[in-house]
Amino acid sequence: MNQEIMILKGQIADSKHRLKELDLEASGLIISIRANLNPYEDDITKLKIPEARVSMKRLYAIYNEMVILKKRVADMEEGLANG
Repeated sequence: MNQEIMILKGQIADSKHRLKELDLEASGLIISIRANLNPYEDDITKLKIPEARVSMKRLYAIYNEMVILKKRVADMEEGLANG
């Protein structure tokens, strides 16, 4: 097997692994955000808005990284398929 193809397959595997890690972190952040922004709380000043904001900022960064990684994986897989 061509060494370049092996390298590309390794990069695809690494990117997919990173996507799984990011997805897991994002899931945890979503749970945290939901806990901080309890929709049943009548008094908005009791909500943990600052904590939720920090989590949302990280979640947005994860989202952007995942979009880039998914495009990169699709491009690499297409390049691999086209030989």
